[in-house]
Amino acid sequence: MPITPPHLRYPKISRTLLALLLLTLASSITPRLLHASTLSTTTPKPKRAPAAKPAKTKSTKSKKSTKTATAVSLRPIPYSSREAIAARITQNLATPRLGVENPKALRPFFDQLHQAQLDPHSSLIRIIQFGDSHTAADIFTGAMRTLFQTKFGDGGAGFQYPGYPFTGYRIHGTHRAQSTGWIALGTHLRDIGDGLVGMGGISLSTTGAGNWVSLDADASSLEVQYLIQPNGGTIDVYDGDTQLTTIPTASTDPSTANTAGHYDTTLAPGPHHIEVRTTQEAPVRLLGLSTENASGVTYEAAGINGAEASLFLRWNEALQQTLMLQANPALIVLSYGTNEAGDHNWTEDSYAALFRRIIERCRRLAPSASILVIGPPDRALHNGRHGWAAFTGVDRIVQAQRTVCRQMNCAYWDQRARMGGFGSMRDWVSIAWAQPDHTHFTAEGYNELAGALFSDIVQQYDADQDPTSKAAADSSARDKAAADKAAGDAQ
Repeated sequence: MPITPPHLRYPKISRTLLALLLLTLASSITPRLLHASTLSTTTPKPKRAPAAKPAKTKSTKSKKSTKTATAVSLRPIPYSSREAIAARITQNLATPRLGVENPKALRPFFDQLHQAQLDPHSSLIRIIQFGDSHTAADIFTGAMRTLFQTKFGDGGAGFQYPGYPFTGYRIHGTHRAQSTGWIALGTHLRDIGDGLVGMGGISLSTTGAGNWVSLDADASSLEVQYLIQPNGGTIDVYDGDTQLTTIPTASTDPSTANTAGHYDTTLAPGPHHIEVRTTQEAPVRLLGLSTENASGVTYEAAGINGAEASLFLRWNEALQQTLMLQANPALIVLSYGTNEAGDHNWTEDSYAALFRRIIERCRRLAPSASILVIGPPDRALHNGRHGWAAFTGVDRIVQAQRTVCRQMNCAYWDQRARMGGFGSMRDWVSIAWAQPDHTHFTAEGYNELAGALFSDIVQQYDADQDPTSKAAADSSARDKAAADKAAGDAQ
């Protein structure tokens, strides 16, 4: 019998019906399989908590930490919502049990603030903060500037780096720009060249004509800081379209070579557009600009991304001292430690020895200034597949800084304790008050920390003020308010 080929055994209609039957059978089985798979691998997704509201109050409450320089696992967060975590952090920030340590070291600074309250137009009080990226962002320092100026008067933006020396540089309340012909010195931490970087550790240099930097700010005075150097070029300074001066930066005497020069002038109170322009093919190095008002408080930011405190000692001291003595700050704030905590070359003893040298230098730079040290914040490191782990490397830095401040009569503010202690960074990240890198903060977080520090300073300031001077200050404040109201009514 002949064999029928397979493709002829069944009519076409039969193959079609078979396909339909198989498809129907598959469709009835698949949902059951998918349902079973879903039940075994997923759980209901929780609802996302709403964003936490900004905290209104301030902090303290530290937790004991180990003294090793290794990372340890963070304990689980005992709260299930962002609101609960925010409430706990807010409570820490509102607890005044740990504030400024050794506040008596701030008495000379407080005396100047007292005088400013007695006579609001008497003087300008300068505060300058040196630090790392936490300072460079001018979010924390910008908030401190606003708080001080609201209470004690607006002294202006104060000292600033010239131009736009690194990406993201800004000082709140100002605007800056520059031409492309400048080279920044001081931002490359492994090579800062000759160290002639001025008061804040960064300068701009060029050898071309027609290069410029600009600054928009409200002020009643201007200072241009520059390097006096062999064969230096000239610069023109403009306020809007008005030329204020021409400055030769060449040294005419070998004894003045590589020293700091500064041009100072008064301005009409209000907004200004300042430009500094080179006029010839010759070396020019700008060290800084300063825009101020006649009275009030400045809070100036001299921060460099990635900086360790040791960088401070690599700047030419003679150059820095000329400008610091001219500025005569009432308070120097040192805010370092985040980068050193991750550098295993530092021991507690070696870092303490370094920090003593920095304090000694600050005293030479500004003999009448009080010194406040801000300790590093809590930090966490990524621990591979285990996630983030609290970092104990901060411990040795905090202990070294605290010891030196106690020995050398400086005030100290334990920022990590104010956050909530060891391991608290995870909580701050979870409510978006710190960034996912578990090292830096968001704008809201920096604002909260600034509010806590300012509250602690003012608390000590009020305690330091005797009843007589306090009454006089209150009377002066009332008189000023009455005079302002009368002037407003008259208008």
